[in-house]
Amino acid sequence: MTESEILAVTDEVLTQYLAASGYERAELRAGYNHADEPSLFVTAHFKPESGLPGGGEVNAAHAALRIALWGKGEERFPYLDFRFPGDEILGDEEEDYRDEEENA
Repeated sequence: MTESEILAVTDEVLTQYLAASGYERAELRAGYNHADEPSLFVTAHFKPESGLPGGGEVNAAHAALRIALWGKGEERFPYLDFRFPGDEILGDEEEDYRDEEENA
């Protein structure tokens, strides 16, 4: 699948499952996981003043995303991360992203 196709499916699924918690948009990066397998890294961004989604919501959204992508032929596993306005990013996240992109 192309990045735009993956992002369209991702946005549809996350909107369905997480809109009530303030889901706003998704970002997508292709890279490799800790086992050096091709993977998708999805960051779900939330609106200001959003509450944290519950564990059940998160698990349902993640499972639905995996099933939807797999059903369209996408074999890479989608890792799901969450960003809320005002979140503090620890470590050198930009460097980690560069490393993953160089190896993609």
